[in-house]
Amino acid sequence: SQSAMTESAEALRKRLGAEGFAFAEINSVPEVDADGDTVDVTFQVEPGRRAYVRRINFEGNTTTQDEVLRREMIQMEGAPASTDQISQSRERLQRLGFFRSVDVETRPVSDEPDQLDVTYNVEEQPSGSVSASLGYSQSAGVIYGASLSQSNFLGTGNRVNVNAQKGDYFTNLNFGYTDPYWTLDGISRGYNLYYRETNYEDFDDISTYSSDAIGGSINFGYPINDLSRLNFGVGVEDLSLDTYRDTPAEIIQYTEDEGDDFLNYKLTASWTRNNLNRGIMPTDGSYQKLSLETAVPGSDTQYYKTRYEGKKLFEFRPDWSLKFSTNVGYANTVGDDAYPFYENFYAGGLGSVRGFSSNTLGPKTTPRKDGDDDTLGGNVLIEGSAELIYPFPWVEDRRSLQTSVFFDAGNTYLTDCYAVPEGKSSNCSSGVDLGELRYSVGLGLSWLTPVGPLTFSVAKPISDEDGDDTQVFQFSLGQTF
Repeated sequence: SQSAMTESAEALRKRLGAEGFAFAEINSVPEVDADGDTVDVTFQVEPGRRAYVRRINFEGNTTTQDEVLRREMIQMEGAPASTDQISQSRERLQRLGFFRSVDVETRPVSDEPDQLDVTYNVEEQPSGSVSASLGYSQSAGVIYGASLSQSNFLGTGNRVNVNAQKGDYFTNLNFGYTDPYWTLDGISRGYNLYYRETNYEDFDDISTYSSDAIGGSINFGYPINDLSRLNFGVGVEDLSLDTYRDTPAEIIQYTEDEGDDFLNYKLTASWTRNNLNRGIMPTDGSYQKLSLETAVPGSDTQYYKTRYEGKKLFEFRPDWSLKFSTNVGYANTVGDDAYPFYENFYAGGLGSVRGFSSNTLGPKTTPRKDGDDDTLGGNVLIEGSAELIYPFPWVEDRRSLQTSVFFDAGNTYLTDCYAVPEGKSSNCSSGVDLGELRYSVGLGLSWLTPVGPLTFSVAKPISDEDGDDTQVFQFSLGQTF
């Protein structure tokens, strides 16, 4: 097979290039034997002299500081030129999410046969915004506010987020700062302060109650290797609850048993592995995150919450990919107390099971006086998705527009039903029943517009039951999902 011989020669060339022989020449010479039935193949290898990198240059980074790019380099100046390390350095730049494209070029140094220069050409793209914002989400209504959101603050590579948002049922104030290279070894440090007010009194799909929370945390990240990190954090949160006349019986009973004000001290830990080919709208690679959150002894509520998120993309043609995603979670209390309902998982909507209204899947509450019931979410979350990503016709800039055909599945469950006041009857059925999973199929589109990210989907639920809130068309402008 001529093609197999060519691929073998190229594999040998790459292997030698990884060892610093950047100018190796490989020739395959077939020799047919006398009977004409077999062929001997001889690979003639001329490795040449080992090449060394004289300089690493960056072009196109009008905002990002040279130091931010240089610290992502695995290939070092003065070291043997490794094609693997040069390529891996390019991938690390792409995963930053600061650049629309990253190209690399190697040039031999004149009069120096064993030296070469490496140049990375980057095309910067917006990595944040400083603006007043106006958006709309079907799940939250009109969203307006002001924000400074910058993942490459002043070209330093530091992430800063100052955000004030208000929607139909929430108010969020948040400040976050992360230095991904707090130490030269890549240990990160971040701070987060927030105030969150939610009021579901007039929200039809989530149980009627309101909450106010204020808190803060400090986080550290440690790189295990080029792709994986460990993150640890400690924080504190003070949360208070309010109920109303039409608040479900489960929530009324919970506040009577546990109170309506909670001070919790939280520890968090997570492991992340990111092998995606780029930071925004990837088409190949994988992403995994395993996280744990727990309220430690001394907190008003002691619980733990685990979650796993995974994505795997297979690019079989340029801009054509298969994407598989999963999102599972489990949470419970330490002891016999009921798990706090306000920490439950929710499912449904964009970023979850499209075709169903946002946050509406899962066990229902005891019916209210008007006969309606709402969801409480659940302490078990199961979600999965399969997508075919394909290029949108007549669009040249495909890195800012991504279309897909998808199949979603998911639901939430309660392992233990919440208690209700005496004289009330609960409709809750505890346990995980995979037969209760909800499914949908449809078309999706994500577009990075000048005014913010636009996401929408057209979906058809294929396993909805009586009482489910379905929504064929869903979209969001001004929020990232």
